[in-house]
Amino acid sequence: MMKNYKSFMWLMATMLVVMSSCKDSEDVNGSDDYYYYLDIQSEVTLNLKEADESQGTMSNSDYDLLSKTVMFMQQAVQKNNSLEGDNRAREAAMITTCDSLYRNYADMNPTSKGFLICYVKLIRCSLYPNGTIKKMLPIKYYNFWYEMPEGYGNDDGGSSLEDYFGKPDTLQAVDLGLSVLWANCNLAAKVPRNYGALVAWGDSTGILFSGQGIGWNDNGYTWNTDNYGGNNPSADISGSELDVVAKYWGDGWRIPTLDEAKELCEQCQWKLQTYGDIKWYEVVGPNGNSIIMPLAGIYGDDLNATYRFQRGPIGVNEMGSYWTSTSCPTPSTAEERGYGVNDGVVTAWSFRFNSNNGDDITPVFVDYVRAYHMSIRPVLNK
Repeated sequence: MMKNYKSFMWLMATMLVVMSSCKDSEDVNGSDDYYYYLDIQSEVTLNLKEADESQGTMSNSDYDLLSKTVMFMQQAVQKNNSLEGDNRAREAAMITTCDSLYRNYADMNPTSKGFLICYVKLIRCSLYPNGTIKKMLPIKYYNFWYEMPEGYGNDDGGSSLEDYFGKPDTLQAVDLGLSVLWANCNLAAKVPRNYGALVAWGDSTGILFSGQGIGWNDNGYTWNTDNYGGNNPSADISGSELDVVAKYWGDGWRIPTLDEAKELCEQCQWKLQTYGDIKWYEVVGPNGNSIIMPLAGIYGDDLNATYRFQRGPIGVNEMGSYWTSTSCPTPSTAEERGYGVNDGVVTAWSFRFNSNNGDDITPVFVDYVRAYHMSIRPVLNK
């Protein structure tokens, strides 16, 4: 992280001046009054209190820049709420301010080699004349990433990757009444409600992000890489050297097979749960025991990027997408899935569920290009 923040602080101060210059006279939709706030979900502790700008840090931690960025975004939102007049102009200026602060953070912390540590939603609340909330609508999403510390991914190791991906202290092997035991949390999650890591299929390091070697033409994806299991992957990688769970958790833990995932999806009851704005599914097994399945989204591809698979995560807090260990030698057609693959490009099976489908669902099984990044829920033999 940068330790000299003078230019950064100047930018933040400038952005806040932009907010101060906005006056207003018309509602966004022409009638309602509006109030805005930031919904902040962070995997790390943030210090959002005021500090002397000359100090250059908020708390002398690695997350000072993140804390500063979110704090100044909060100030921009609070400033907007204190102004009167044209809602449309105020909202546009507020979003411009938050976007600029976010881009500055992203420039200092490349997303191509990082972990999602903070997720922020900008919420618009329409108000009744008495000031009570009539409707809440997310209007902007910000995903904050942290660049990997030195030593991540090095052959000589250091403990960073093991610390991130290793078994959490809260890990439990839950018997749902199925053929295998299911972990109570995702890979790289420290507690069950955390999202954990989004990783590619067949990447035992857990940190491949570029998708380099995978191309695109009129027929769909092409393949020219030894990563993600190569051109001719095994029928199933559970427990193998390509299994990221087996590498970092050991002790028999592994990625679930397609059949094991079908048991979870088809023999259990899936109940949508919420706490405030946070959503997840409670999965209740035939014996009454249950686990939590977070909605961490999916890390997909960007057709306009220099390399593929750099867009996302998409659908955070809305969709869960989880890998199985089983490959699919006969991929679905473009009409079935929405995208195509060239002949010979093997995909892999995943299961997906969306909170928009509500309560009492059965997840669907979809094959994806193996360089997509998804959640993994480990299993253990009984």
